[in-house]
Amino acid sequence: MKHVHGSIVIVFCFLVWSATASAANTTAAADGFLKQLIGAEHHGMGGSFVGVTRGADALGSNPAGIDAAGGNKFVVHAIRFPRTVAFLSKPNVDSNYEDYSRFEQPASGIEILNWAFPMGRFGTLGLAIAFGQEGPFRRVDYLGKAVNSFPENNLAAGFGYGVNLLRNTIIGFDAKWLRSKVADTDAQEDIGHGYAYNIGIIQYFDNGIQIGIAARNLSNGLSFSNVSIPDRIETSYVAGIAYQRDISDITLRIGLDAHPPFRDGIQANVGAEVWYRNRIGGRIGYLRHTEKRYGSVFILQDATFEMDERLWKADGVSFGFGFRFGNMILNGAYTPQFKPIVEEADRLHVVQGEAIYTFSIGQAF
Repeated sequence: MKHVHGSIVIVFCFLVWSATASAANTTAAADGFLKQLIGAEHHGMGGSFVGVTRGADALGSNPAGIDAAGGNKFVVHAIRFPRTVAFLSKPNVDSNYEDYSRFEQPASGIEILNWAFPMGRFGTLGLAIAFGQEGPFRRVDYLGKAVNSFPENNLAAGFGYGVNLLRNTIIGFDAKWLRSKVADTDAQEDIGHGYAYNIGIIQYFDNGIQIGIAARNLSNGLSFSNVSIPDRIETSYVAGIAYQRDISDITLRIGLDAHPPFRDGIQANVGAEVWYRNRIGGRIGYLRHTEKRYGSVFILQDATFEMDERLWKADGVSFGFGFRFGNMILNGAYTPQFKPIVEEADRLHVVQGEAIYTFSIGQAF
C-alpha cells in the first residue's frame, strides 16, 4: 500500500508542477477540440470520465483506463455540435437595450476511432485517430470538387498504453500528433502542427470505489507561420471518484469529476448510469464547464467582423442511453451546448443551437 500511495503522490506533484509552468495567454482552436475527445457513454453521465473510463474509451481522456477489464476493444464516436447563434444586447444612449453584436459558432462535428489491443500481463496498447471540422466547404473548383476541405479543422492521431502495476493500481500514457487548420483575421488559412500528451492513474478499492487522476493535453503548443494566431494548448487537470455496485439484475455506477484550479469558476461533472441485465442502460448527469474562446464576432452596428475573446459556458443536465447486442454496444447522449457568458450590462439571447448530440458504437472481439 505504501507503493500505491507513493505513485499517487508522484503523479500529483507532477500535475502541480505542470500547472505552475503553463503560460496564461489565449488558447488555440485545437484546445477545445482536444477537450471533447470523450464518447457518448461519458457525455451521458454529465461528462464524468476520469474514474469510470475503461477500455478503448479511455484514449484521449484518462489513459489509465485503457487497461481496465471489460472495456471495449474497438469504438467509433460521432459528436455533433449545432450551429449556435447568440445576440448580445447593450443599453444605448437612451438606456434602451439594443442588439450590439452577434456571436456565431458554425455547425461542426468530431469523429473518433479508438482501438485497444490487450496484451495480458504486459498491459494494453491503444491506437486513436480523431477529426473535427467546422462550417461548410469554402469553395469548389471548376470541376465542381470541394477545395480546402473545411474552413477550420483539427486532426489528432496517436497511441496509448496502460498497465496494471500492482493488483489495484493502473497507470497510463498517451501521445497525439496534432494538425490544426484555422483562418486569421484576414480570412487567410494557416496550418499548425504539434503534440499533446495525457497521463493518468486509477486506484481500485475492494468496496467498489475507484479514484482517478489525469493530466490532459500536456503540450508545447502548435507551430503556425502567422504569429498572431493563438497557438497555446491548455493543460487540464481532472480528479474524480466513482462507485459501482451490482444489485440482482441491476448494475449501478456513479461518477464525480472536478477540474481544478477553477480559474474561470467551478468546473465539475457528476453522473449516474443504470444497466438492466447488462443489456439496456440509461444515464443522467449534470455538468458545469467554462472555457475561453477566441474567434470572429459580427458587429451589427457597422456590419463588420472583429476578433473577440470571451468566456463560454456549458451548464445543465445531460441524458444518455445504451444498448448491448452480444459483443456490440450502442450509446447515445444529449449534452448542453456552450454559450457565451454575458458581462456587466449585457443581455444575451440564443436564437439557435441548444444541445450537443453524441453517438458511439463499440465492438469487442
